[in-house]
Amino acid sequence: VVDAPVIHGQISDRGEIEGNFTLQKAADLALVLRSGALPASITPLQESTVGPSLGADSIRHGVIASIVGLVAVMAFMLTYYRGAGINADLALILNLIILIAALAYFGAVLTLPGIAGIILTVGMGVDSNVLIFERIREELRNGKAVGAAVSGGFEHAFKTIIDTHVTTVVSAAILFAFGTGPIKGFAVTLVIGLVANLFTSVFVSRVIFDYGLSRREPGEALSV
Repeated sequence: VVDAPVIHGQISDRGEIEGNFTLQKAADLALVLRSGALPASITPLQESTVGPSLGADSIRHGVIASIVGLVAVMAFMLTYYRGAGINADLALILNLIILIAALAYFGAVLTLPGIAGIILTVGMGVDSNVLIFERIREELRNGKAVGAAVSGGFEHAFKTIIDTHVTTVVSAAILFAFGTGPIKGFAVTLVIGLVANLFTSVFVSRVIFDYGLSRREPGEALSV
């Protein structure tokens, strides 16, 4: 606020401001008033129109990137873990089915943050399977039988998987509490994916392993 004068009458072409002004203060106030009256035209430098097709194109590229990443991850698991990689890929596919079904049930709209949440869920699912498989390999190197190695691998990896999922859920809860719309969507997608991943990596993967062990020939090595 430069000054707060009292207006005694209508100001048309001329007006008078009364007060205890020095010559310099009066000149400064007059300069401010004249500056505000100067015409300030707007010169457009650039114009651009963003249509709905841009959002659809971004979603399409995000879906393509997700599919390519999923295929690459599944191929890596098959190559590196051989037979156990099939187990991991089946659990990963089931994880995505549960996640997408849950989003469809709640009527969620697929957005770029949601796609990011799905991709992160895939990464968490792979991480859980890697923990389990490496634990099983460690048990086998220690000379344990195949059945005992599988049981020990799941038991030792379970605590680590729970820790990583709980800490990530806490982070997602903070994002949901303090974030805006797209951030909330990312957090919800991530939490649903983590819950589905916990079910598939710990329970479904163990069931597949047990089924494979039941059909395994005596003395046959475990493909992991």
